[in-house]
Amino acid sequence: MGIKKIYFSDIDHGLGQLGGGAWLSDLSLWPSDPETGALMLPLMTLTPRFLDTSFITQDMVLSVFISVQRTSDGFKRSSLRKFTVNQQTELKALNEGYSRVIVHKKASQELIPDPMADLIERKYIQLKVFDETDLAEELQDEDNGAAMSKVLGRPYWLQDPIYESPRYFFAAQVQELDIRGISPKHDGLFADGTGYLFIDNRAKKLTETAEAGYFFIQFT
Repeated sequence: MGIKKIYFSDIDHGLGQLGGGAWLSDLSLWPSDPETGALMLPLMTLTPRFLDTSFITQDMVLSVFISVQRTSDGFKRSSLRKFTVNQQTELKALNEGYSRVIVHKKASQELIPDPMADLIERKYIQLKVFDETDLAEELQDEDNGAAMSKVLGRPYWLQDPIYESPRYFFAAQVQELDIRGISPKHDGLFADGTGYLFIDNRAKKLTETAEAGYFFIQFT
């Protein structure tokens, strides 16, 4: 696949989106925070074209939802996975935290519940392959990897290594800077960290809202 970076545009490229609503057919399918019961925040929707996996068919999408704690007028920190990568190196606690990654049939229209006034502004995912010039410029940056999101076969930009089962594969990372640039009112959503999405390659039970992986945030 090579090294690619994610960037965002106002044009739908058929790969998916950051923010916006969820392509669910029914509000009852929308994940809720296990503590508060509030609807979780849609973070990303990815299509089979982005994921390129045989078990997610063309009529399905993968949706990532997270819970956040809100203070004052801004999101100050994520309430999901309140630990660093180093603290969960072996990934034994996949069921902890407040994130849901589900695979489901794509509805005919995007669902946006009335109570959700704080959705991340919608932008569409687009990919660009790094050429040698891009990589050289990136590697010279003292904040290597922090200026943009990337898609890789494995997450090179984790501060600490993680060791995961072959059951999971790395799909994408999203930076705090991406969120901040697109939806300024969500500044601090990742607490200046990076979100990492891993897909369960055994997620072959294509029932509505079947679990399809996990998402966690590494705080800086």
